[in-house]
Amino acid sequence: MSAEQPAGVPDRGSGPGSDVTASRQAAFAIEALVARILVAGTYLAIGLILIGVLGLAASGTDPLAHGAIPPFDLPAIPADLAGLRPTGFIWAGIVLVMALPIGRVVVAGAGFFAAGERRLALVSALVVLVVALSIVAAARIAA
Repeated sequence: MSAEQPAGVPDRGSGPGSDVTASRQAAFAIEALVARILVAGTYLAIGLILIGVLGLAASGTDPLAHGAIPPFDLPAIPADLAGLRPTGFIWAGIVLVMALPIGRVVVAGAGFFAAGERRLALVSALVVLVVALSIVAAARIAA
């Protein structure tokens, strides 16, 4: 038993006789990768939104008092970013915040598939399908 291991809890090390299987180790590796992606993506999204808000403030626009919300136009975001328009940075950050959970499911599903966990991979694929159908339905309603 290690110094950090509570009494009465079996050691789950990776030595001989361990009950940590290769698939569990793969699952831990997948979760670690997903966690790093989520952290980096969150910092990037916050940075994009902050750049946009600071850009609005620098241009003399109060982000909270301008009235109408700039329209969301996904294909225009890259051009807005290239043109250094603040709204492009804000929308890019918001899109990234919304995409992170979906990306988490995709990465986890691919990892489950690679680890031979077919049921979990299928569940992940079904979750992505439901989200995709929801996005399509929302786009049609908005149009």
